Amino acid sequence: MEVIRIDYLHVQENLPKSSCCIGFFDGLHTGHQALLENCIAKAKELNIQSGLITFDPDPWKIFFPDRVCRHITTLEDRIHLASVMGIEVMYVITFSKDFAALDVDAFHMLLKKMNVAHITCGFDFKYASKNTGNVDTISSQNYFDVSVIASVNSKNEKISSSRIEPLIQSGKMDLANELLGYMYSIEGVIEHGFKRGSTLLKFPTANLGANPDYLVPSSGVYAGFVCVNDIFYGAMINVGNNPTFENKKVSIEAHIFDFDQDIYERNVRFFFLKKTRNEIRFDGFEALKKQLQSDIVTCKNVILHEKQYVTKTASLWGAKVFEFK
Repeated sequence: MEVIRIDYLHVQENLPKSSCCIGFFDGLHTGHQALLENCIAKAKELNIQSGLITFDPDPWKIFFPDRVCRHITTLEDRIHLASVMGIEVMYVITFSKDFAALDVDAFHMLLKKMNVAHITCGFDFKYASKNTGNVDTISSQNYFDVSVIASVNSKNEKISSSRIEPLIQSGKMDLANELLGYMYSIEGVIEHGFKRGSTLLKFPTANLGANPDYLVPSSGVYAGFVCVNDIFYGAMINVGNNPTFENKKVSIEAHIFDFDQDIYERNVRFFFLKKTRNEIRFDGFEALKKQLQSDIVTCKNVILHEKQYVTKTASLWGAKVFEFK
């Protein structure tokens, strides 16, 4: 997939004619996927390229620079997922206060300059200065055709990034994954930890130096996977302060099943399938060790019985699933 950066003041000439969906698309969840499907279908019908138009940085970072702003997916994740889902070109419009101040007509002209022949948007799409643009205004212009996709619901409630975010933050990964359509994940670099897992407890763990742009699930133990070299390895993942050892910093670490590779300083991705328990304090190493043995059994059973998102997620990331013992 081609990625094209767009400066609204200097749009490249001779861009390919395209059918595009438009939005920020954090998570590329099942609601977003309905837009992509329509966009791709229209592109095939018109024999033009399918495209996705998004914005960078997040508008919240421009208007509220002091606010912590974390996401379900990074821009790089969205580029990867959109490509796997069938999008042929991704337009990343540089977001700024000047761009946000464009009036409705100027926004339409920008899309025309980009050679957009068809736009797919959600029923609640807002754009242009002070969100004065909506589905009525974009449908009434004459530069390109428009498809408006109705609300995609689950349990009679709209599927949205703002609905998924608190589910992730509260550890309700099974519900978050249902709305995403795949397993939530965090990418980062494996760092050296305190080595308590390998030395004191005999349960070696991989400590993730997570990209700070991601939402972090609540403290506790999760059944999940660690992707190394395009292979999904089953894992028990712990998020928290390790209260038994009174850590001050939140850590994300995984005990990977049937795994003995050296992956320090390697980029990997942790996938969260389901939370199995909250984080608790133990009275000594032996009590903690006994609980970890039980946690491993629980996590393996969860993975074996909760496979609905595993195969799809592995496919999205071009990976194979390793069958642990």
